[in-house]
Amino acid sequence: MRMDHHMQIANSAFATRCNYLRGLKSLILHYEKLPEECTADEVKAYLVHERETCNLSSSTINLRVCSLKYYYRHVAGRLDLVVKIPNPRIQKYDTEVLTSEELKKLFQCCRDMRQKLILTALFDTGIRVRELLRVRLSDFDKQHQSITIRNSKGKRTRIVYYGSRLRIVLKQYCKYLGYLPKGVLIESYKDPSKSLTLRGVQFIVKQTVKRSGLKKRIHPHTFRHSFAVHYLNCGGSIFSLQRLLGHQNITTTLHYLKYASLPEGKQISVLDEMP
Repeated sequence: MRMDHHMQIANSAFATRCNYLRGLKSLILHYEKLPEECTADEVKAYLVHERETCNLSSSTINLRVCSLKYYYRHVAGRLDLVVKIPNPRIQKYDTEVLTSEELKKLFQCCRDMRQKLILTALFDTGIRVRELLRVRLSDFDKQHQSITIRNSKGKRTRIVYYGSRLRIVLKQYCKYLGYLPKGVLIESYKDPSKSLTLRGVQFIVKQTVKRSGLKKRIHPHTFRHSFAVHYLNCGGSIFSLQRLLGHQNITTTLHYLKYASLPEGKQISVLDEMP
């Protein structure tokens, strides 16, 4: 497909390419014709149908709009349609942060060591789900208790750290498998030669939350949010947190200060502190 080739040349992330192509395919199947053959009114009617009939969220609708605008701007050359398609207002939710007790409850509700390793690793390191699914045993540095995260968001590589509890769970996981994984660490249940999918992790988290009885809106990324807030509460630096999370802009990391419980500290006169 022309758009996929264009996005590959533009070095777009694999996940972005998949999401954009999915949105474009949806419009093609809806009208059974090419997107450039649709009028602006037809595109708007399609988006209304997706929202009201398919009950898609505002963020998903926004993703569909972005995919169509990308196609019209860079592939079809239909700038007239780009300006006529409005971007929806995205509904924003407060960031959910799990307490220590809630985390313990979720860990206890895991059905096997694979599930426990996934939840433990997501919280202890703060890495993204896609990053975890690419991690291999060879990425672990036992001496420094660190993990090298390769080809993360923005095609960057960074180092994150893990604690003794994750090390214990990792050993239990390998014992549970009966061997040391030579490929990816989190293997698929059906085919050990392949990685567990993103959908698979989402399903595991959903079912674990259901068994725990917790009523919060919890998804895999919630563990990353929780790591960030707990890290700050434990005295971690906001700049160190930025590096661990792999944020390019410190503004993204500063968002977590809103949820952290930091001591105010004493009032200081910088003049009086001078020798």
